[in-house]
Amino acid sequence: MMDGDRIVLVRVYDLTRSSEYFHASGIELSPGDKCVVDHNGLRLGEVLNVLDAGSGLSGQLERVVRIATPRDIETHSRNLAESEQVLSSAREVVNRHGLPMHLVAAEYTLDRAQLRIYFTAPHRVDFRALLRELAGLFGVRIDLRQMGARDEAKIKGGIGRCGRPVCCHTFLREPRSIPMEIAYDQELFVSPERITGICGRLMCCLAYEHETYKEALPRLPRLGARVSHGKKKGKVISHNIFRNTVIVLTDNGERVELPADKVEVISGEKRQGK
Repeated sequence: MMDGDRIVLVRVYDLTRSSEYFHASGIELSPGDKCVVDHNGLRLGEVLNVLDAGSGLSGQLERVVRIATPRDIETHSRNLAESEQVLSSAREVVNRHGLPMHLVAAEYTLDRAQLRIYFTAPHRVDFRALLRELAGLFGVRIDLRQMGARDEAKIKGGIGRCGRPVCCHTFLREPRSIPMEIAYDQELFVSPERITGICGRLMCCLAYEHETYKEALPRLPRLGARVSHGKKKGKVISHNIFRNTVIVLTDNGERVELPADKVEVISGEKRQGK
């Protein structure tokens, strides 16, 4: 493989923790190596993979600047340690300007040529005067980035209702909007608070089994259908698609779980496929 076509996949050590492809002309790299990349400014990263690529592709990618030195790694750690103090100082300036902004996180580029500050706001904010004061305060170019609630959770992380770190912080690269219809398709007829994540939006994990529900439910007796099983008769009140069962409220008030293929529909046909 020619040096000019050496392509590497790098996990960038910034707040978004993105993994991107870079060209590494003339630089010998292996998975696990630390490197400095030009990714909207100089940033530290770790090589995940080295790839063969067709000629000409490298010209379309951002570049690996160098193999990271101990000084680069030390500088990155120092920048991380100072980010909270930077954020605290920036919040004081925001409060003086009376802007409806919630500052989420801050990070320097490796060479401290740029300071990026992430924030949320209920609407677009005119922060031109704020930008000038922050640039004077920190002595670097300031990049203010507005983000949504899901993006804030992705950067800051936290523990979800399942007791595990939230998906958007650990492995979901691009969290997407989750409409309420996805919950209804899975028969989650509960208050929105019970299926809301730490971001205040419907939990991303609702989408994981959505297609499975859409495929399985049309094969089962619909909710409200009258069914019988032996001497028991009642109404279907819920399903368990993983056990292929229906939960039936019998005429005498008993709640029973029955194999879906063993019940007979008396009235109310099976669901129709969409």
